[in-house]
Amino acid sequence: MKKSKIYVALEHLETHELNQFEKFVNSPYFNQNQKLIRYYDYLKPYLKGKKEGDIQKQDIWEYIGAEEKYDDLKFRKYSSELLRLFESYLGQQIYEKNNLNIANNILENVSHKKILNLYNSVLGTAKRLADRHIDRNSEYYYYLFILERNRFNLSTEYEKKTKKKSAHTHLNIGEMGENLDIFYIAQKLRLYSTLLSWKSIYKLDIELNFINEIIDFIQTIDYEKYPPVAIWYQIYLIIKDDKNTKHYYKLKALIDKYINSFPYEELEDIYDSALNYCIKKANRGNYDFYEELLILYKDMLNNNVILEQGKITPTRFRNIVYTATVVNEFDWAENFIYEFKDKLDEKYRDNAVTFNLAQVSFARGNFDKVIEYLRDVEFDDMIYELRSKNTLIRTFYETKELSLLDSLLDSFNVFLNRKKRTIPDNRRKNYKSVIKFVKKLINVNQYDKKKIQKLKKEIENADNFPNKKWLIEKVNELL
Repeated sequence: MKKSKIYVALEHLETHELNQFEKFVNSPYFNQNQKLIRYYDYLKPYLKGKKEGDIQKQDIWEYIGAEEKYDDLKFRKYSSELLRLFESYLGQQIYEKNNLNIANNILENVSHKKILNLYNSVLGTAKRLADRHIDRNSEYYYYLFILERNRFNLSTEYEKKTKKKSAHTHLNIGEMGENLDIFYIAQKLRLYSTLLSWKSIYKLDIELNFINEIIDFIQTIDYEKYPPVAIWYQIYLIIKDDKNTKHYYKLKALIDKYINSFPYEELEDIYDSALNYCIKKANRGNYDFYEELLILYKDMLNNNVILEQGKITPTRFRNIVYTATVVNEFDWAENFIYEFKDKLDEKYRDNAVTFNLAQVSFARGNFDKVIEYLRDVEFDDMIYELRSKNTLIRTFYETKELSLLDSLLDSFNVFLNRKKRTIPDNRRKNYKSVIKFVKKLINVNQYDKKKIQKLKKEIENADNFPNKKWLIEKVNELL
């Protein structure tokens, strides 16, 4: 029973949400089936952790007061009805969070039912809610369009019935058109920016209609007064014209200006676009952008954009620590690990903390500590496994443990060959490059400057791979 759709779905709710759902199930407006109330009442202590053990369908059947003998078909019907009730609850939760949408729906219904005595009060409420609405993303302009459309329809109906002008009456077609345009343009820019990012990785035969006309039109208006257009147009520019760093710095300024104008999910996408730009710049050798990366990460932490439902992903956690070590902010990186480790999912926590403390230790030059952290640890996550081996390669080189290094390179090569089905080809290729160039580095004649110079050129001309910057530094030490 604990693997059933309804139980698994309900497990995603926090305790306060389970209490809210209980009120929802008990509301006669949403549910009049007493058996569903009893059904949820039986599951509730298990969901809240107050009871343990298996749940038997027959026990639920008896508890809900079914009069006949257990009928599996009917029981599944009750389960489906409770699941539909849960889906309605989820929809209601989203609906109730958007006051502007509620006000628009009221306006529309007042117009539809021709309740003209509510016209002025309902319209005034809708306008106040619009003015106070915090988010100014594209959806906000869509709601403004709906509001103006309802206002237009209601004004027309009011004038027909009363044969007089309302205090709110004016021809608002211009406002309708403007709000609809901003919604459409901002959405189109966001889609196009996403498409361009995907096209940089995959060959995609997808185009968006009117995108050139939209870009041309934006340049004829004061687009910066519309937050979603300003932000997503700037993101389009950093992707399309990535060599011009002015676009990035303008985007950064716009993020600071409009930080409070977007909901969490969209703000995360905006920051990720800026992060990806910095990562590409850093990977191409412009290492100053590691400083920019850390500034962005710190901004995200200060603005609570890092955590999703109170958790941080192992990838984000690792990237933040790595970036901090690259720019020599070792104390900050270590403090971050200890401050945010409890925000990691418990099943990833030990691996993430161990690996990232090893990274900080390596950056500090505390190589004995690195070996202590990593030598006998088996990582559950493949990314951590690969990167820990990569860190040990550098550590053994730095400590001149060449026999251990040679052994590790060979075993790592075998590991990559054995895991070819689970490790993506491009990642395997990158780590194969690490093995190849480190082997060349430890075997090169340290007195033959021409061969060392040739090795440096070979590394520099190779596609980007882990340890490339470090390898160039080690080669330079031999010259």
